[in-house]
Amino acid sequence: MSGAQTGGDADTETDAAADPDPFARLVAGVSLADLSAVFGAGLWIVLTVAGGLSQVERALALAPLVVVPLGVGLAARGEFAGLSGRLLGAAVALLPVGAASMALSLVVESGPVAAGLAAPWVFVTSLLALAGVSRALERGTLRPLNVALVDAGLAYVPVAAVALVLSHLGITVWFDPTIVLLTAVHFHFAGFVLPVLAGTTGRHIGGFEGAARAVAAVILVGPAIIAVGISVSPLVEVVAVGAFTLAVAAFGLLTLVRAVPSLDVLPATLVGVSALALPASMALALGYGVAAFSGTNPLGLSIGRMVTLHGSLNAYGFALCGVVGWRVAAASAAA
Repeated sequence: MSGAQTGGDADTETDAAADPDPFARLVAGVSLADLSAVFGAGLWIVLTVAGGLSQVERALALAPLVVVPLGVGLAARGEFAGLSGRLLGAAVALLPVGAASMALSLVVESGPVAAGLAAPWVFVTSLLALAGVSRALERGTLRPLNVALVDAGLAYVPVAAVALVLSHLGITVWFDPTIVLLTAVHFHFAGFVLPVLAGTTGRHIGGFEGAARAVAAVILVGPAIIAVGISVSPLVEVVAVGAFTLAVAAFGLLTLVRAVPSLDVLPATLVGVSALALPASMALALGYGVAAFSGTNPLGLSIGRMVTLHGSLNAYGFALCGVVGWRVAAASAAA
């Protein structure tokens, strides 16, 4: 069975069939966001086969080239009108250029040239953020919660782009250079993809109720609180990571129980893999947070191993499978 379920509370969003997309421009019947993802996938394969990118850089390049365009396509199924629609439309039009330029910045040596190549991605993601913020201001409320989650994902993503530019310029403030680079990864996936997929799931199941509402609220603010904790307080960091881990694991379970059974076989498989990747990935994040706070390392998690396991689960298991699965589900519902 395809399509959204009915029921729930007021946390619902107008479905794409009833709410035309004023900015989802089509080329030969395909949206620009999806076309950007297709061309981006080709460029990502070329860059990966050519070598020269580290494991972190491969995951980082995947975000603007494939994951963010597909996520923007999911976000676009909601109502963006007026200023927010124009801003999102401009961002969609510029996605291919900004994403390709950002990915190429990872190929050249870090420095002013690399920072200059990454700068267009800052502009594109800033347009996305302005679209999300302006839509939130137009509503004047965090309800419906699944809509607010999508807006939050759009608002978080420029943090990733700015972090990459700072990394290229060697501006680390008081952080380790690796942390600055990983911030760029974190806010593409946990900052953008997770809230957008949570909002998409909430729309599909008819809204968040009861304990699910609390889970969604933690996902809404979690990336920001974790970033504050990393910046100022290990205690805040470990508490925030603990709460976020539980919320994300619960969201994975919610997706498996409420959303996956109502999808066709292919999207159900992809979304199911995405949901299963979340608890494993977040358990590793919690273990690393505890290690940072306590000075012990019960799981033997070096930052290198953390990047390999947690990063791969997030980028390929959760994010890529999730956005592809929900885009396939959307296409099936529209057919």
